[in-house]
Amino acid sequence: MCLGGQRSEAIVVVDPYSTGSCIAREASKRGYNVIALWSHDISPDNKFHVPSSCADLVYFAVVDSSPNSLEETVNIVKQAAGPNVIKAVICGGEHGVPLADALSETLGLLTNGTHIPQRRDKKLQQELVKAAGLRSVRQAGGRTMKDVEEFLRTESYPVVVKPVESAGSEGVKLCHTYEEAEQHFHLLMNSQRKVGSKDGAVLCQEFLMGKEYVVDTVSRDGVHKTVMIWVYDKRQANGAAFVYFGILPVDSESPEAKLLIPYALGVVDALQIRNGATHCEIMMTADGPCLVELNARAHGGDGNWQPLTKALCGGYSQVDATVDAYLNPDKFFSLPDKPPSPFLASGQEVKLVSYSKGIVKATPAFEIFRMLPSFVLLQTMIDVGSEVDYSTDLFTCIGGVILMHKDSEVVKRDHQFIRYAEEVNALFVYETKQENLIKPHHLFAAEGPSLIRHFSNDLPEFGAPLMKRMTTVKASEETVIVVNPFSIGAHIAQELSKRTFRVIALWTKAISETQRQSSVNFKAFANVDEREVLEETLEAIQEAAEPFRVVACICGGEEGSSLTDAVSEKLGLRTNGTQIKNRENRKIQQELIQEAGLRSVRQATGVNLSDDTVNEFLLHEKYPIVVKPADFVGPDGVKLCHDIDEAKDHFSYLVDLLKKSGLDASVICQEYLKGKEYMIDHVSRDGVHKTTMIWVYDKQSANGSNGVYFGMLPVAAESSEARMLIPYVRWSLDALGVKNGPSQAEVIMTPDGPVLVGLNVRCHGDDGTWIPLARALTGGYTQVEATVDAFLDQKHFYSLPDAMPKFKSFGQLVTLVSYSRGSVASTPGYDVIQQLPSFFYLETSIKEGSEVNYTTDLFTNVGRVILVHREEEVLKSDVAKIRQMEKDNTLFQYKVQDTILKGPSSIYSSPRRGRGHQRLISSDRPEMYW
Repeated sequence: MCLGGQRSEAIVVVDPYSTGSCIAREASKRGYNVIALWSHDISPDNKFHVPSSCADLVYFAVVDSSPNSLEETVNIVKQAAGPNVIKAVICGGEHGVPLADALSETLGLLTNGTHIPQRRDKKLQQELVKAAGLRSVRQAGGRTMKDVEEFLRTESYPVVVKPVESAGSEGVKLCHTYEEAEQHFHLLMNSQRKVGSKDGAVLCQEFLMGKEYVVDTVSRDGVHKTVMIWVYDKRQANGAAFVYFGILPVDSESPEAKLLIPYALGVVDALQIRNGATHCEIMMTADGPCLVELNARAHGGDGNWQPLTKALCGGYSQVDATVDAYLNPDKFFSLPDKPPSPFLASGQEVKLVSYSKGIVKATPAFEIFRMLPSFVLLQTMIDVGSEVDYSTDLFTCIGGVILMHKDSEVVKRDHQFIRYAEEVNALFVYETKQENLIKPHHLFAAEGPSLIRHFSNDLPEFGAPLMKRMTTVKASEETVIVVNPFSIGAHIAQELSKRTFRVIALWTKAISETQRQSSVNFKAFANVDEREVLEETLEAIQEAAEPFRVVACICGGEEGSSLTDAVSEKLGLRTNGTQIKNRENRKIQQELIQEAGLRSVRQATGVNLSDDTVNEFLLHEKYPIVVKPADFVGPDGVKLCHDIDEAKDHFSYLVDLLKKSGLDASVICQEYLKGKEYMIDHVSRDGVHKTTMIWVYDKQSANGSNGVYFGMLPVAAESSEARMLIPYVRWSLDALGVKNGPSQAEVIMTPDGPVLVGLNVRCHGDDGTWIPLARALTGGYTQVEATVDAFLDQKHFYSLPDAMPKFKSFGQLVTLVSYSRGSVASTPGYDVIQQLPSFFYLETSIKEGSEVNYTTDLFTNVGRVILVHREEEVLKSDVAKIRQMEKDNTLFQYKVQDTILKGPSSIYSSPRRGRGHQRLISSDRPEMYW
């Protein structure tokens, strides 16, 4: 306990927050009665900003300064001191500098005085430094735009615009244009007027480029001691150019230190600081060190660096030296002028960087860090329930770790371990969320109308041939029904039109107007809407077809297979029939697959958790499991559940939701299949199946998510996977009674072989973007042409190869991944992509003004590209180019956002709005001391 009272002497600490609390605690440990004097206008947040290391601090008295006069404040302090002799007034926090100077001067104590009335004024600081013949920042300041206009008109951009008395990052902005600087100037002046600031003004400065350093000093009677030099470790991360990764000590005999120390001490003299601590922020520019700003108080960051600096320097820190300067001059003067070289230990502060986001369920890495040999302490505001975001600036940094050890190799290994834990997103366990287990072909078929598409004009050999192949002699007198001709269905309708068939568009009740509007590639002979009963629908079709004969009914898009089967059966056309009801129902599919003796998904279905099959499944199936509506047609309601409680909660939620919506309340619980995902496309006629293409999804980890789609690659028919997939899917088609028309099977290759996830009795979706690629690979045909052949050109269908021939070209679909976020100003990367030798097609919804986020699922990707070329090496090179642009964040130019230009020691000296309480995890190493 720091109870004080051992002496009849007192000291006053003005605004003792952050490291100021540490100074107060150190004085209390030495037996002084400590009076906390708070500036009358300080924020309540600062008053409660007490580092965890100072939790045992007890003040002799706590008082507020008078808003009226210094004389009243002097009386308040003297009354608080009582019989104790006031020995010193020390500044604790940045806000208290003017009051500490004035009070110490009035009381006749060690002081920096008030002959420089506003020592915190950053404009004045630069003027004094310049007058002393030292490098200073080019600047202009004032209360009106006239005061700064000439500077803003002539200075190179960007420029820094900030209040003259900025503390931390408050109000500091990097402005890239005159208009932006003018706007921020007025914003700052208006803000200062609203809070009644009499001395409010705005400072405009050149933007300094170079490494950022900090020089910490302590002075008495004009004798200065450099107690530590630091350099900020800044790197690119998460699409941001300057993310703080840590703060490293700098050897006092290094070339940088030999420039920094005399410059910093010159600055201290120029500002006429003769007593107390200073924290000098300096940029090492191309023409030498230049002051960013000087803070006439100790280094911030809650003083968590004390154990490290004591170990490095052999037992003292800026906190101890500050108390010595005021209360033990002999000990102060015995301190070395600068830190020892080499340091007596090794260490650094590591800023924790997040590469993922979510709501924190647990923080396992924090306890692991605590066991590292060099661990001293960890400071963070992240706890269970906190929301973590990607680290792009100091406010999204998730904490700091102090490492220290006698052996530099130990520190290096521990540092590498922490960075590894960040990179593999092992810092936190996040709360699970509803996951998008939907595949790309589902997603893009739904949002087609909003997409921007770019085609190559340089690869005509890969385009769609303008073919008018007559399928029958009387094609012009015949009609073909296409059910839901949108997305890929529109391509089937277009192919039929090329062959001179009249197309009747039959729309099911579930299709939206937006989906209808996406079928822009052809003009229907007639449009028919599904009626309440099948007979009425048939009558409408026959009326629309007259006087022509209906010769086929083909499923086009989603939700159309059941009506296709019913209509084709009733009209006596080629059909899959209706013997199997709801053929696209995933539960029914799995039951039929299992009955046929094929590997199927383990599952249980019910409407109550008390159902025996459901309860048994939830109790004994290995987690995670998939819980979803039985009539699953998209991502809605699908969730990957990681334990039985989560599964039961989601099951009950779905049942209630489905009942309220008037839908089938059945819910499926399924095993979660692990393995590569494949798409196998077939076309059938009378039970003869032709494999038209096999694709595999390229899924990788990115931005903290494990299952990000990076693209879709073709799989050769002669490959080992294809030799397993093709027969399995054909047996599945037979089990499901699919004898005619197109199909698309989603299969996962598990350790014990292929397993059907679902079968769509229609063509491969994706709006048909894959068609040119498939045509280039096969040498001239795709699933679309084969589908029309299966119904209307028997000879040509049977002439197709049983499976795709050896590929004639090389190609793939590349899904574009974002490693950054922001508001898009332009899309230069798209222009580069369109110039690639293998470029064929680009599809995106991103344009100027769009908001881009980190890609973590299908809904956050930023486009898709089809690449095709005769040479494999050209293709590989172009894919690598795209991936590098993604990593370098050059796909987009973002609109300029506010930029924080303050170092961590400034940021962490003030409370961080919107974050929780500080957590401090300390080492129990015996050599550590506070």
